[in-house]
Amino acid sequence: MTRISNISLLALGMVCLYIHPLYDSDPFLSCPTQAFLIQSPRAVPIAFGVDLATGSYTTLSPDMGTTKVNGVGFNYHDNYMYGWDYGSATLSQIGNDYQVNPLTVTNLIGKSFYVGDVSVSENAWYGYRSRFGLYRIDLTDPSSTLVMESVASSGFMGNPSITDMAFHPTNSYIYTVDNNGYLIKINPANGDTTILNQVLNESELGFNFVFGAQYFDANGNLYLSNNGNGYIYRVTINDVLSTAIFYAYGPSSNSNDGARCALAEIEVGDSIDFGDAPDSYGSSLDNAGARHSITSLYLGTEIDAEADAYIFPLSDDISDGNDDDDGISFPTGIEIGETALIVVNVTGTGGYLNAWLDMDMDGTFEDGEQIVQGLSVSPGATNLSIDIPMWALAGDTWARFRISSSPNIGATGGVSDGEVEDYLLTIIESGVTSTSYPDGSNFTSFAFEDLYPALGDFDMNDVLMNVRITEYVKYGMVIRLKIEGELAAMGANYRNGFAIQLPGIDLSSIKSDSVTLTMDSVLSSEQVLEDDQTNAVLIISDNLWDIIQPGENGCHFFRTEDGCGTSQRPTWTLIVPFIYPVAEEDMPDMPYDPFIFARPGTYHGDVLGQVAGEHPGRKFEVHLKNKNPTDTFEELIFGQADDASNASLEVLFQTLNGIPWALEIPMNWKHPKEGISLLQAYPQFFGHASDSTGQTNSQWYLESNADSSSIFND
Repeated sequence: MTRISNISLLALGMVCLYIHPLYDSDPFLSCPTQAFLIQSPRAVPIAFGVDLATGSYTTLSPDMGTTKVNGVGFNYHDNYMYGWDYGSATLSQIGNDYQVNPLTVTNLIGKSFYVGDVSVSENAWYGYRSRFGLYRIDLTDPSSTLVMESVASSGFMGNPSITDMAFHPTNSYIYTVDNNGYLIKINPANGDTTILNQVLNESELGFNFVFGAQYFDANGNLYLSNNGNGYIYRVTINDVLSTAIFYAYGPSSNSNDGARCALAEIEVGDSIDFGDAPDSYGSSLDNAGARHSITSLYLGTEIDAEADAYIFPLSDDISDGNDDDDGISFPTGIEIGETALIVVNVTGTGGYLNAWLDMDMDGTFEDGEQIVQGLSVSPGATNLSIDIPMWALAGDTWARFRISSSPNIGATGGVSDGEVEDYLLTIIESGVTSTSYPDGSNFTSFAFEDLYPALGDFDMNDVLMNVRITEYVKYGMVIRLKIEGELAAMGANYRNGFAIQLPGIDLSSIKSDSVTLTMDSVLSSEQVLEDDQTNAVLIISDNLWDIIQPGENGCHFFRTEDGCGTSQRPTWTLIVPFIYPVAEEDMPDMPYDPFIFARPGTYHGDVLGQVAGEHPGRKFEVHLKNKNPTDTFEELIFGQADDASNASLEVLFQTLNGIPWALEIPMNWKHPKEGISLLQAYPQFFGHASDSTGQTNSQWYLESNADSSSIFND
């Protein structure tokens, strides 16, 4: 017998040689479509099979025969899985019986690996260990003695904090999302590491995440399973700007690791129910739509299966003649400011109901539009009373009802049981009156001179905006505003924005996520309600040249020069719903406070440069005479050049003679031509402006009182 000395044993331990005969385990028959999830809740690894289409899962093995398995990847080359076996402290092979088979590996680093995957393009397992680096083990002959090779140190890689990684199915790179939500790309040949962009943000989601299981599908989508709550996200890979969306609800565990054949597509079985609302609500599989594995729990008495959502108007009911959306009824209808009765019929036990109603009709279900949240419902009929808020809009819209054994689910994503039913509904409005300014069919005009605080050419055509305001009132409360506008002229060299301040109205009174602005019938994605203002400030545009271009025939401006007439006027409509309706008597007088401001980042004259900076941005505003500016205005501008403002006397935005830099004209007004002073075009204006009562020449703006050669005609 050969004796091994203690020194020899120590040397053998330093290289961590583990010798174990191969266990006779069969490979998987093919590239499986399910994802493998391995968890160790009580120091016993359990193997689950996860259907990524719905997040449903089954137990494949309650005990994998060791203490813990991590860093697992599926090997497309031999149809086995390989992962780090904590019990044997070596890499192991896992066959279709889900039992670990320790392999003989030399040159180990003496540390466990919890991050790993198997390459698709080469027959090799890669593992990453924090503070050590990236390592490779060739798997060409698992029955032989394998060698762990160092690829790159963690320092060279930038010390990424990652908890799993996955090989892309086609480009041979490793991708991973770290615990701060950043997508990372790793070259397995040399460890070159590139941080791409942040795809998920903990503060926005409202919970922490550790993505212990990460895997690809055949289309190059990366899936992330969050340990804490089991939520599954799908990342669309783009090396310029990748995006992530919530995808499904899966199992959670403090110890999570995943593997999947990256060349397998996500398959939808024959027992999944989808919604059928328009896909902006999240209905199709590609859009991570609402979907449920069909079980004994559902709404109504009918449920059918689809391979994907049949989007309205081609819903599955219309396509197959089977109306399975039979679980919800609406006896009273849906009326703004009233209580609606909804009857829910349930088949099965242990269900929780969640429901949404798109009350601002923007094509999405938002958190503030959830009308039922995690409500336990019994088999049979349940009556619900739903309060429809004052800020809801009248018209056709969609509602979504979801039942599941999971109490807290969102409007999209896959769930392991239950049903989703979508309904096209009509929200009605009664008892609502409206008041329009100046009236329901005409506009008032606002003219601005942007050379303030200097009079300059005083042509008052730098911005000419036609505006109509409508207040909607129910039970003496203003529930929403509609403000319509037309850009009638623009003779400004400077870049200006246009906004409306609501004096005395706190921005918290407005339902900010339901404010909508359309420009020439196209919905704007820009933020309208400005942050950090005492009064609500609504930004229509921060650069009006974005919505208009100068005319043809050598015109430099819009509708201010001879030969530059056009009937085209850019239009916009702003809908402002109040989450807390405002009493009529507490609303500011119409037309509120329209104003222009300097586009951020642009030059706006030397006078302003001395007190507000070369690029004054929101520090520069021009308001109607004696209107208070917003919180962002630089009050050092008062008193500069021709301005005689005195805030303590509430004399604002006017000269010593009372001439303002902003005017309201109660009609569709013919403005001065480019470079011609208003005082020349309308000679009666000076007497009107100089009279603080406004009684002198009160109709100075009529064309009959104008110098016809000085005003612009289409």
